[in-house]
Amino acid sequence: MTLICSGSLAYDRLLSYDGLFAESFLADRLDIINVCFVANDLQVAFGGTAGNIAYNLGLLGEKPLVAGCLGEDPDGGEYLRRLKDQGCLTEAVKIQAGRATAGCTIATDRHNNQLTFFHPGAMAAPSGFDPAALPRPFDQHLAIVSPGGQEEMKSLCQAYRELGYRFIFDPGQQIPAFSGPELTEMLEGAAIFICNEYEYDLFQKITGLSPEGIFQRAETVIVTLGAKGCDLIVPGRGSQHLDPVPVSSVANPTGAGDAFRAGLLKALGKPRPEHLITACRLGATVAAFCVETEGGPQAHRFTPAQVAARHAAAFREEINL
Repeated sequence: MTLICSGSLAYDRLLSYDGLFAESFLADRLDIINVCFVANDLQVAFGGTAGNIAYNLGLLGEKPLVAGCLGEDPDGGEYLRRLKDQGCLTEAVKIQAGRATAGCTIATDRHNNQLTFFHPGAMAAPSGFDPAALPRPFDQHLAIVSPGGQEEMKSLCQAYRELGYRFIFDPGQQIPAFSGPELTEMLEGAAIFICNEYEYDLFQKITGLSPEGIFQRAETVIVTLGAKGCDLIVPGRGSQHLDPVPVSSVANPTGAGDAFRAGLLKALGKPRPEHLITACRLGATVAAFCVETEGGPQAHRFTPAQVAARHAAAFREEINL
């Protein structure tokens, strides 16, 4: 079983803002926005969707295959060494000559609202990863297509579908970059479609798909709700709300969604996959460690034993990691 993480590999610049963004916007003057937010803190950290998911999988004892691109700059070399040190499989990570490693600037206000600016850099080019090169049977592998280069996201969804891979479609903040037909095609054949509450509404608006139309193309939908937990929606079984894991404090929410996805992958990628409810609960447990830690989406640490103990305490459910 190979767990495959494709998406962005980036450096995050995290800004904390003591006020509220909404207080600086005038509802009737959004056509001429000109505002400045003075941050009280700045942190630079490893980030990117593929990198964050792979980091958490590494802590969970997995050796995921990472597919993505890094720049030829020192940042790219440092990130590649980090992935290797974590035990990740990096043969599908490509260094793009003449390009900088992707960078993301994320500002968070005191209510955990976020403004994000992203420069794709090397991520805009495809890594050239060929899923057909992995050992058969392909349906024994589990992949996630998370936000990354647009062409690679499209090509991997198509390849996974044609080869018979189980894959999770996670378009996230790249949803507005695609047309409705493109998103609809990428969704086709997904084992799971995962997004947050806002992204779920936006996806339906751009594609014109109703929830029923989404379920004609994906087996399961998971809508994450931040501090409110998540909704697990399975055709024929309806929607089930699942609670989050209580946290001691919210230091920074950046990367919590990727941590959730790592827990999901870990549970579903086991030789005997866990039930979807248990998989979502494991995702929530892993996300709690991330939320409680200041310093970026890859600053937290845990052992599988610590995760299993916290999972059992939160849900009264034993899980073998």
